[in-house]
Amino acid sequence: MNDTQTRSKLIPVLLILCFLPFGKTNAQHSVARKWNEVLLEAIRNDFARPTVHARNLFHTSVAMYDLWAVFDETADPYFLGNLGGDFNCPFDGMPMPTNTQAAQEEAISYACFRLLQHRFVFSPGARESFPIIDSLMAELGYDPAITTVDYSTGSPAALGNYLAQRLIIYGLRDGSNEVMD
Repeated sequence: MNDTQTRSKLIPVLLILCFLPFGKTNAQHSVARKWNEVLLEAIRNDFARPTVHARNLFHTSVAMYDLWAVFDETADPYFLGNLGGDFNCPFDGMPMPTNTQAAQEEAISYACFRLLQHRFVFSPGARESFPIIDSLMAELGYDPAITTVDYSTGSPAALGNYLAQRLIIYGLRDGSNEVMD
């Protein structure tokens, strides 16, 4: 086979390879990634306020990490059950569910949902952001009407609501002047 024949056979193969997707095209993203994407979209719909949004990113990250850690046998939560400055976030523990991943995803979803609802309620882009926030809850199959914070029942939703509530209260006293925007 000469050089021209080799090239003529190689070109169609290279063209096919160029149009083949590499990696997973329909990759399933984690629930944390999904909530981060929603948060980033809410930030895009808001004013450019770097310190405010850095705080929003931090608090949602704390919520996601803590709720993952609660259901992990070796990890320790950062905020939940600890003293943050002069703010205590009590936590009496929870029974380990049979499906820890489902419990983590549910708790994370409720915490992020509540936190984002609170932090972006007065955002100029709330009309654009809130349907996205609501849509993810619906896509994940969670009921936003569940507002209980009594996690002693073993409910991951209640634990997520509880942690969001505690982060919101903490955020109102952390010196950020959130009440005055």
